[in-house]
Amino acid sequence: MTIDASETDTADTPKTALAARIAHRDAINHRVRLAAIWSWPVCVVTFGAAFLFVVGFVPPPSPALDARQIAEVYAANTTGIRVGVLVAMFASALLLPFLTSVSAEIKKIEGPLGLLAPIQFGGAVALTMIFQIIGLCWLAASYRPEASPEIIRAFNDYTWFAWSSFIATYSLQFICMGIAGLMDFRERPAWPRWAAYLNLWVAVTGAGGVLAVFFKTGPFAWNGVVGYWIPVILFVVGLSVTTWALHRRARHEAAR
Repeated sequence: MTIDASETDTADTPKTALAARIAHRDAINHRVRLAAIWSWPVCVVTFGAAFLFVVGFVPPPSPALDARQIAEVYAANTTGIRVGVLVAMFASALLLPFLTSVSAEIKKIEGPLGLLAPIQFGGAVALTMIFQIIGLCWLAASYRPEASPEIIRAFNDYTWFAWSSFIATYSLQFICMGIAGLMDFRERPAWPRWAAYLNLWVAVTGAGGVLAVFFKTGPFAWNGVVGYWIPVILFVVGLSVTTWALHRRARHEAAR
C-alpha cells in the first residue's frame, strides 16, 4: 500500500503548528522573565537618582530636628519632593515583577508543595506596598506647607520609621532565598553556595535598622550607619547579586 505524501504532510501540519505555537510561547515567556529580572536595575537606578538629585533625602533628615526645622525641609523643596517621590513610587513598583521572578525560581527549586516561594512572594507584596505607603506619606507631608509643623513632623517620623522597620520584611525574603539556594542541587544552581550564604548574611546584618525607634542620634538612628546606610547598602547588594544569579540561570536554561 502506497501512502500519499500529501496525506503525511496533512497529518504532520497540526503537530508542526502546535510545536511552533509552543516555541513562540516559550520565547515570549523567556523575554518576560528577562524583563522581570532586569526590572531591579531599572528600579534601583531610577529610585536612587530621584532620591539623591530631586528629593534630597540622601541622607535622611535628622530625627533630632525639631518640628519647625522638619517643616522647613519640606518647604524648601516642596516641588522637588513631590516630583521625586512620585518617580520613586513608580520605580519601587518594579520591585514586584523582580521579586516575583525570584519566587518563580524558588518554586522550581522546592517543587509545587514548598512553602518558601509563597512566603517570599508575600514578603514581596508587603515590601512593595510599604514603599507606596511611605511615598504617600511624604506627599502628604509636602501637600500643605502651611500646616502645623507638628503634623508635618508626624508624617515625616512615620515614613522613616516605616523605612527602617520594613527591614523585617526584606530580611524574611533573603532568608527564603538563602534556604532555597542551599536546597538547589541542580547542575547549574540559581544561587551558588556563596550567594546563598550571602543572602542569609544580608538578612541578619541588615536588621539593625529596626532599632531606630530608640535613638534620635548616633549610628542606630534612622540616618545613622546601622539604622540607614548598612541596611540600604546590603539591600542593594543582595538584590543585585540575585539579579546576576537569575540572569545567569535564565541564560543556562535558554541554551539547553
